[in-house]
Amino acid sequence: MFKKVCLAAAVFGAMASAHAEQYTLINEGFNTTVVNGSTVLAPDRLSAGDWRFINLNSPSGAVPGWTQGLESNFPAQAGAGESFLQARWAAGPDGGSLGSWLITAAFSTAFDTQVSFWARGGVDGNYADDLTYGLVDAAGDLASLLPVATITATLGDWSRYTFTIAGQGTGSSARFALGHVGAVDTSDIAAVDSLVVAQVPEPSTWALAGVSLLGLMAARRRRAAR
Repeated sequence: MFKKVCLAAAVFGAMASAHAEQYTLINEGFNTTVVNGSTVLAPDRLSAGDWRFINLNSPSGAVPGWTQGLESNFPAQAGAGESFLQARWAAGPDGGSLGSWLITAAFSTAFDTQVSFWARGGVDGNYADDLTYGLVDAAGDLASLLPVATITATLGDWSRYTFTIAGQGTGSSARFALGHVGAVDTSDIAAVDSLVVAQVPEPSTWALAGVSLLGLMAARRRRAAR
């Protein structure tokens, strides 16, 4: 009898694991990879995976918007030292304005969905770096931006930011957008790491799984009593 109950619990555990994996939509640590002996930087890898990097710096500066992190500036929030993305003031010219945007691949918003990420600024207290984040449509059009917040990246330390999207129904989708914005002359460097998009499990789903498990155990007991 004990073996049969353990089997039922194991089946339930496997179901729960599969359920958890299903609800993690994006889990990005911005690590570099090695392909055929060559190092592939995170922006190149992500661009191939339908992420978008849009530079709306006015006018355009000497460097791209979001680039691979440099451990010489500061270490990543998690993982290898360079496994984060950074955006610098040099993406725009002196006297200009910044608009370096990172946009994820599209994800489902059919159910309640939580977005979380870690961000930070540099170490020079003479500057302050602003980040605007929110949602854009599945096409990645910044004109559709629904901003959630604009923050000043924490100076000298990583901070976690989280928000939840109410479920929009079957077939709905969106992308997360993060922009390094503000005046070039007052900005330095901003960074992002450990970005996770996960659907929030519905309580009714877990309740149904629990009911199924109890039913299975009851059926086992009836068979054992015969």
